[in-house]
Amino acid sequence: MRFFILWVAVCVHVGQSDVPIVSRWDVFSTKTLYRWAHDTTRPNPNSDYVISYNNGTCRAAHVNMVIRHGARFPTKGSIADVHELVEKLKRNKRIDLYPEIDSWVSPYHADLESMLNSEGVLEQSALGQRTYTRYQRLFDLNGDSASFVSTNKQRTKASANSFYNGAYNTSGGCLVRETECVNPLKKPLPSLIIDDHRLRYYDSCESFESETLNNKTNMAEFSNYETTADFINIIQSIKSNLGINESVGLNADDVYTLYDLCAYDQYTLNPNMPPVWCRLLSDAQREVLEYGQDIETWYENMYSQPINSVVACPLVRSMFEHLEASMNDLWNYYQTIRDDRYKAAVFQFAHSETVATLMAALGLYKDTRPLLATNRAAMTNRLFKTSTLLPYSSNLAFVLYACDVNRNDVNSTRVFLLQLFVNERVVRIPGCSTDACPFEVVRQRYAGLINNCNIKDICDDDENDTSGASTIFINLTGGAFVFFLGSIIIIL
Repeated sequence: MRFFILWVAVCVHVGQSDVPIVSRWDVFSTKTLYRWAHDTTRPNPNSDYVISYNNGTCRAAHVNMVIRHGARFPTKGSIADVHELVEKLKRNKRIDLYPEIDSWVSPYHADLESMLNSEGVLEQSALGQRTYTRYQRLFDLNGDSASFVSTNKQRTKASANSFYNGAYNTSGGCLVRETECVNPLKKPLPSLIIDDHRLRYYDSCESFESETLNNKTNMAEFSNYETTADFINIIQSIKSNLGINESVGLNADDVYTLYDLCAYDQYTLNPNMPPVWCRLLSDAQREVLEYGQDIETWYENMYSQPINSVVACPLVRSMFEHLEASMNDLWNYYQTIRDDRYKAAVFQFAHSETVATLMAALGLYKDTRPLLATNRAAMTNRLFKTSTLLPYSSNLAFVLYACDVNRNDVNSTRVFLLQLFVNERVVRIPGCSTDACPFEVVRQRYAGLINNCNIKDICDDDENDTSGASTIFINLTGGAFVFFLGSIIIIL
C-alpha cells in the first residue's frame, strides 16, 4: 500500500490575520527535496523482486538505475546571486518590516558551493536502503557484482558513496576512499567508475548548446513568461510587502533567487519555522514560478528540439548493453551467478540534465501541447512537472526480470521482461501494452538510439556541414513525428 505525506500549513501572525507560509513544499522545481515530492516509506523486503507473467513467475535479474545527486549547497553563481539580492533588500526595504532580513547571516560560502549537504547524504542513503530492500533476494545473492558509476563532481561521487552505505549497511568513505570505510560484513568494496562521457554527454555537445541553451528563439517562451501579468504581479507584491520604492529595480532573476532561497534555507538550516523568504511569496505565487522553471527546463532538455530526444543515446546504449549482458538462458537466477559478464545492478549518479534528457530519449512525460508563456492555466495537470520528476535524488530505472522456463516443454526458452521505474514507481514503457514488457519489444522501440548512436554526428556544430542537420517530417496521415538527426531516425 502506498502512503502519501501530507504537509501541514505553518501559520504565523502577519498583520491582523494568520496566513499560511508554505502549505506545500513540492513546488520548488529542481530545488525540491525528494521527500517533499515522494513517499519515502521503507518498502517491504522483495516487494518488487517477483512479478507474474502469463501465469509464470519472473524474478529481478538486473537493476539499471540513473540517479540525480542528492540535495546540495547552492552553486557559486547562485551564492553570489543570493548575497547580492539580500544586500539589495536590506538597503531598500522599510526598516520596520521583516527585521529577520537585517539579521540574516549567510550559511553559503564558496568552499561549500555545489557540494552535497547533510540532507543530500540522508536522501541518498535512504534511497540506497529502499532499493536494496525492494530487491533484497537479488542483492543477497549477487550484490557484490553491482557496479557504481558517477560523473566527476563532488556531489555525484558523494551521492554514490551515501547510496552504497545505505544499501550495504556500511559507513564512511567506502566508495570515495576519502575517509575510513566501516564495513561490518567485510564485503568486497567496488571501485567508483568516473564516466562523464556516459553521464554528462551534453557538456561536449556543441549542437545541443547551440540549438537549445544558447538559442534565443528556443528559449523565447521562458523570457516571455517574465513579462506576463502573473509574473509582474509577483514583483509588485514583493516590493509592497517590503515597502520598497517603485524606482528600485527588482527583476525576474531576483524573484527566482528569492524562490530558491526559501528552499535553500529550509533544507540547510532546518528551522522551526519556514524562513523569512518563504513569507514573501504565497503558495499561488510559488506555483507561478514553478511553471516558469518548468518552461525553462522543458525547452532546455525535453521536446523543444529534436536533438533533446537523441543526445542521451550514449547512456541509453550503455543501459541496454548491460541489460543484454545480464540475459542468459543457461544461468540459474536462483543462485549466485559467477560470471564476469554479469552484474546484478549498475547504479549511475548524475544530474538533472541527465535524467531529463534520458526521459526525452525514452519518450516519457510528453504533453499534448508545449509549455508556453500564455498557457499555464491550461497546463495545471501537465505531465512534465520538474518538482515531481526532477527533484534532488530523482531516479529512473530499468529492471530486467528473468522468467522461469517451462521444464515440461523442451522447446521452451526463457522470457526476459523489462519494467520501468521513475522515482520508485512503475511507469508504462511507451509502446508496451503492459507494465512488464518483453525485452525484445522495448529493445526494438529504442533500436535507433542504441544501434546508431554516433555522438560526433549528433553534436557536430559545423555550420558548413548540413549532413547532420536536424530535419523534422510530419506524417500527416498517422500523426507521427519522424526525426532525422545525423544517423539516427526516431519515430514518436
